[in-house]
Amino acid sequence: MDQAYDDSLTERYRELSDDIAAAVAVVSATRGSALHAITVDSFLDVSYDPPTMAVSVYSGSRMMETLETSSHFAISLLNSNQRDISERLGASGQPLYGSLKGIDTFPAPQAGQPVLTEAIAWFELELTEVLEVATHNLVVGEVVSMGAGADVGTSRPLLRWRKGYGTIGKR
Repeated sequence: MDQAYDDSLTERYRELSDDIAAAVAVVSATRGSALHAITVDSFLDVSYDPPTMAVSVYSGSRMMETLETSSHFAISLLNSNQRDISERLGASGQPLYGSLKGIDTFPAPQAGQPVLTEAIAWFELELTEVLEVATHNLVVGEVVSMGAGADVGTSRPLLRWRKGYGTIGKR
């Protein structure tokens, strides 16, 4: 199919890509003494040896500025009861400082990156590469520590599909 790249193609892409169900996570990092975080649904495990993950971050965002100054970051996989956190940290125009205020976190063991306490699973990563791709950066990191939430046996993941939220059955 040969279509010129235009606004209609962009709109069609957005419409069809909304059909991709995706887990929802929070990417977090420290910036000086401040904790900073955003909601993402564009992340993946890249390799098992060594354990490596990647996340897509808008290149002009405050979070990208934070990642450019940090050697480490964390990814916390949200459970189905954390929709409010997803919406709050996914809202545009959130403040640079204080985004995690009122959300229970703990410092990951290697570099102290903030991890959401009630996450299903979490990964602390050492940033290894940043690739520029269109309007976003693909931030790649090697896993240096990880863990599971206390309720991992009963928790369900928070999923995003067609601009809505849902979940699937227990493990």
